[in-house]
Amino acid sequence: MTHSDSRYERLDEIERLLVRHPDGLTTTELARTLNVDPDTIRRDFLFLEDRGTAIYKEGRRHVLDHRRLHHAVKLTRDEALALYLAARLLSRHSDEHNPHVVRALEKLADALRTTSPFIAQHIDRAAAGVRSRTTRPAYVEALEALTRGWAEQRKVRLHYRNADGRVSERTFAPYFIEPSGIGYACYVIGWDDLKGKLRTLKIERITEAQLTEEGFDIPSDFDPQQLLANAWGVIWRDEGTTEVVLYFSSNGARRVKESVWHPSQRIEELPDGGCRFTVQVGGLLEIKPWIRQWGADVVVVEPEELRQELIAEVVRMARAYGLEKMDS
Repeated sequence: MTHSDSRYERLDEIERLLVRHPDGLTTTELARTLNVDPDTIRRDFLFLEDRGTAIYKEGRRHVLDHRRLHHAVKLTRDEALALYLAARLLSRHSDEHNPHVVRALEKLADALRTTSPFIAQHIDRAAAGVRSRTTRPAYVEALEALTRGWAEQRKVRLHYRNADGRVSERTFAPYFIEPSGIGYACYVIGWDDLKGKLRTLKIERITEAQLTEEGFDIPSDFDPQQLLANAWGVIWRDEGTTEVVLYFSSNGARRVKESVWHPSQRIEELPDGGCRFTVQVGGLLEIKPWIRQWGADVVVVEPEELRQELIAEVVRMARAYGLEKMDS
């Protein structure tokens, strides 16, 4: 390994160490960790400044400015493909124009342009697709305020429009931000001071958002992965889960067995070529559109309330198409 190679590896390691220590590290601490002389670390910081790394001094400590941070990431071609697939999902998951998504995709494309130009070209096109969407400043401002509030653990004062159109003001502590493929929306989970409980809010329904100086602590027992484990999307509930049992025809069974739709799913193959699909979900609202998309290839077996609701929808749909009399 050349001296130059050793230096660049050490510069990358300094950045990673500062990422893991938000309060910063002293020259002596870095020298001890990297097993080099303190003067070497001082020279390294001159190189870091030259390459634009966002570092500033607080007393004797070197601190990374996370607001300006970006890392150079070395990727294999297969890792680049993984990021391309993620970028495609990112570009399609929301119908909003998000300038941060555009810039993130453009930076990813730039990083891959030399080693994987063909993949970079398609990421550029994904960025262009997001850029072409209609801009809604209220959504971007709300997402920015919630992201900063989440990162800095500061509450956000917001105006929220409920599903019925009523707007209410509340102070909200963001614990977690989660995208959903249902409705191509983003949601924030956190403590709602107005309701005095943990809630999930749809970010697209926030009409105003302002970051406050009031801090908060995320409870140590808050686990978003566990909270959402039984949700079909982002809707969860404290009362437990509901078992949904569906019958898929042979045509639907072939397709439904190709994917893992939910961690709790169980599939039982049946003699007629169909299958019995069982899942435990935290609520029925989000699974209903998924059931509807299968059309006549699925029948709700349980719960009875969901079965009756979809039967009523089928009757209304038949009437809408002028089929007053259906085959029994």
